[in-house]
Amino acid sequence: MVLEEKWPVLTWHGQAAGWLRVWTDRGRAPRTIDAYARGLAEYLEMCEREGVDPLTATRTQSGRRPRRTG
Repeated sequence: MVLEEKWPVLTWHGQAAGWLRVWTDRGRAPRTIDAYARGLAEYLEMCEREGVDPLTATRTQSGRRPRRTG
């Protein structure tokens, strides 16, 4: 499955998809890329929800998302 199909938010941010392609081209394992994509998608969705630019977000702004437990 193409990562952008699994996490559509990646298509809205060309630099995010490009960053993932770099790691794919460097030979990272598919599960590693999948984990990177999932985390990146969650971050981008949080930025969209909070109205924060993902490229200029501060630690305080990006730390707003609740931590997962379990």
